[in-house]
Amino acid sequence: MSRAPDDKTMLVPRRDVDADLPRGTRLAQYVIEQRIGVGGHGIVYRAHDTALQRTVAIKEYMPATLAQRTREGRVVPRHARHEPHFVLGLTSFLNEAKLLAFFDHPALIKVYQFWPENGTAYMAMTLLEGITLKQWLKELGAPPSEEWLRAMTAELVDVLALLHEHRCYHRDIAPDNILLRFERRAAASYLEQRPRPLLLDFGSARRVIGEATQQLTALLKPGYSPPEQYEGETSSRQGPWTDVYALGAVLYGAVTGTPPPSSIARVMRDEMVPAAVAGAGRYSAPFLAAIDAALAVNPEQRLRTMAAFKGRLDAPYTVPVPVAVPGAARDGRDGRGARDTGLQAQPAMPLAEAAPSPRAWPWFAAAGLIALAALALWWWRR
Repeated sequence: MSRAPDDKTMLVPRRDVDADLPRGTRLAQYVIEQRIGVGGHGIVYRAHDTALQRTVAIKEYMPATLAQRTREGRVVPRHARHEPHFVLGLTSFLNEAKLLAFFDHPALIKVYQFWPENGTAYMAMTLLEGITLKQWLKELGAPPSEEWLRAMTAELVDVLALLHEHRCYHRDIAPDNILLRFERRAAASYLEQRPRPLLLDFGSARRVIGEATQQLTALLKPGYSPPEQYEGETSSRQGPWTDVYALGAVLYGAVTGTPPPSSIARVMRDEMVPAAVAGAGRYSAPFLAAIDAALAVNPEQRLRTMAAFKGRLDAPYTVPVPVAVPGAARDGRDGRGARDTGLQAQPAMPLAEAAPSPRAWPWFAAAGLIALAALALWWWRR
């Protein structure tokens, strides 16, 4: 499988092509070859490392709504009122680069170097190819096997435990922030290959900008953000258990086909169908029970650490016997075009639909979310 790097910052088409650095531009020891992706807060380029003779990815801090590029190639705020937010985001971009450069783990992007230049900042990283979990599940067309999910989760639990040891919390774990790479093996199906997940987008620049502009919806992902995140970035209630909830929500969505309802809605009235019910007969009881324990709305009742989550996942289990899909094609796809998972595709349980993207929300919906969050938090903490 050959794909362009599937970091979510690389998925949004850009009309303002003049904002890109032209081919041949030199940054430190790197020469830009081409743009390979763009997002709301940065541009990613393929570049040649002239010192070590290798190909790398260069990420440039370039928030499209706040900044523009001059003819000389410098990045400057679009307006004086944007400068404080631009500077906050730039500082956070560099902090994110320092964080990634500090850790060395196969489930994290390796940052080789970072530096300020042209009024902005850059980081040189490993150039990787893969597909996000969100896109993979969409193409799959049926729930993945328990063995596949366990293999993926094991590395994510490991890297998150490492981050938590240093009091670093991701707080933005979701299917579009998990990049999947696959080891090349002589296998009939990708489901037989070991997934190697990569945790993407620590999102520090986006969170700071969102906080500065008081855009609450930009900080949260309905379905994946636990209720304590609605209290704000500095809430003392956040901790390792915050990431436990989000990872549990990722697994819940993979098992059922639908993410959990918004945690704030669950605070008021929990109508979530438990994973133990939604995945019964297709996944082992201990696996489903671990997901439900990670998704407790009250953080005091939730699994508190990744070690505790791992302990629940490592409990002895027996996977239900797979049911062959009748008439599966030899290329690993069934007659509907979905990849053969070795399990009969099951319709998702009738759960609440995921909230639409914040970009699509009208202003009154955002105001309603803020009011609902305030009411729910008051009720929860009284």
